Amino acid sequence: MGGLEIRLLGRPAVLIAGRPAAPARGAKAWGLLAYLALAERAHLRSELAEVLFSEAQDPLGALRWSLAELRRLLALPDALKGDALSLELPEGTSIDALAIERGDPRAIDQPGFGQELLGGLSFVDSPIFDTWLLSVRRRLARKSASVLREATLNCLARGEHDAAINYATRLVVIDPLDEGHHALLIRAYAFAGDALAARRHYQRCREILRRELACEPGAAVLAALAVAERDPTGALAEGADVVGARLAVAWQSFLGGSVDHAIDLGRGAVWAADSDSDPAVGLLPRMFLAAMLGMAVRGWDEAAAALSQALRIAQRLDRPTEAATALGVLAGSHLMRADYDVALRLATKGLARSDDPGAQSVNLMFLGAAGADQARCAEAAEYSRAAVSAAQRAGDPVLIVYAAAHAARVALIQGDPLSAREPIETALAHSSGMLALRPWPMTMLAEVEVAAGQLDAAAGLAAQAAALAATTGIAYQRALAYRATALVEARRGDARTAAEHLTEALLHARRVTGEGYPLHWTVAFVLDSLSSVTVEYDPAASRRWAHTLLDHGSTSDMHEFTTRARRHLQ
Repeated sequence: MGGLEIRLLGRPAVLIAGRPAAPARGAKAWGLLAYLALAERAHLRSELAEVLFSEAQDPLGALRWSLAELRRLLALPDALKGDALSLELPEGTSIDALAIERGDPRAIDQPGFGQELLGGLSFVDSPIFDTWLLSVRRRLARKSASVLREATLNCLARGEHDAAINYATRLVVIDPLDEGHHALLIRAYAFAGDALAARRHYQRCREILRRELACEPGAAVLAALAVAERDPTGALAEGADVVGARLAVAWQSFLGGSVDHAIDLGRGAVWAADSDSDPAVGLLPRMFLAAMLGMAVRGWDEAAAALSQALRIAQRLDRPTEAATALGVLAGSHLMRADYDVALRLATKGLARSDDPGAQSVNLMFLGAAGADQARCAEAAEYSRAAVSAAQRAGDPVLIVYAAAHAARVALIQGDPLSAREPIETALAHSSGMLALRPWPMTMLAEVEVAAGQLDAAAGLAAQAAALAATTGIAYQRALAYRATALVEARRGDARTAAEHLTEALLHARRVTGEGYPLHWTVAFVLDSLSSVTVEYDPAASRRWAHTLLDHGSTSDMHEFTTRARRHLQ
């Protein structure tokens, strides 16, 4: 038997050798097929009967009927036998939803791509299955968006503007409330030289956000529009030395805390570089602009587009160190959106591209960060230690700060504050004068001091971090500072005040200054703390926060935090 194709996206169907099979009778058979196909493990009959047929007078009998229907539908008369059931399919079988689940870029060509899993079917009489289906639908929507984002960026880097516009348009359809998607589409129109279409879509974005969220487009969308509206004749060729000087000023301004001003200077350096006939002049400005945007959690679309272009230039010029570094920073950009499949693929590729210690450190730190979020603790710790070692060999203080901070984060996720202290102190020792970078390790040191019972020291660190983050405008750092303050209050026995600080932290973590996306791991940290703190005086609220964390972690593949959520719910 060959040529079996299972379509679960949109209206479900099965094709055998290219011809549609007679459809399954009843929604439950389709639900059972999706559950077995996407779970990728064996299920006991009793479990399946409870998940899908608990309302039936004879749940096991209803399951037997649906299993027989699946054997007929798939033309596999010997399948799905025994007590432990798993879907064993012929080699070469394609399942559209599973391709998306695995982050396969080719899934974009599937007929149902972008449509809802089991579209049009409802399972309200099976609450356990309905909850599972809602979670998987959300996760597949996120992964579909991830595939489209990567395709858009690749097309922009190659100058395939029409294809980029097509993919970005589909992104907006999947999630019209994500400002990053609107910004990417506006940027695609701008790169295509269609300023009118860019302005038209900006107006559409504005109408959607006003109607649905009662807000105006944020900085990411405005930055994309500015690209479309700039005068290409306004920049004069300045040469590599002048562009380099502009970039140096931008970088030092950023590290000194003038974040938004520095990013504007970085954009100016890219613009000036593009007026030069030598493409190599535009390589470093794009990489440094993207690094600033990433560290400050500003416009994902702008950072990713700049890095994709930088990678293309580095490959064309055969500069493996810059290509490897661009891959690593781009991996970090995708990691911020919890696009783990893409981030891991890029960082792994970057790690193999060059043995330069600086490039190695960038890729290793994001491999470690992804591993920590996805509950691969030993692997994450190994990558993080290697990232710090590589950064120290490179001798770059910024890399040392960032690698050490990520190593400390991994240790804290593992519940090991004692091991976190050394990398935190390393980060702080090398970040003197780097006001844009210091708040994050300061918040982690506050958490370590709480664990050690040094509450006054922890409170002082949290307050300093909050003040610095308020000055630089880096919202995730403010969120972490409020969380650190909450940990102090909770340790002092004031759980209600701690919860108030955490609620404030969540506001900063969820919507990063209108940039169009949250930093997912920060949101997860705060939700985890909210569930822990509120259990003391409001167990029902604690469970609600745990359910929110479970939904957030499940949708974004943050396995570490889904485990924590389930622990809170026990």
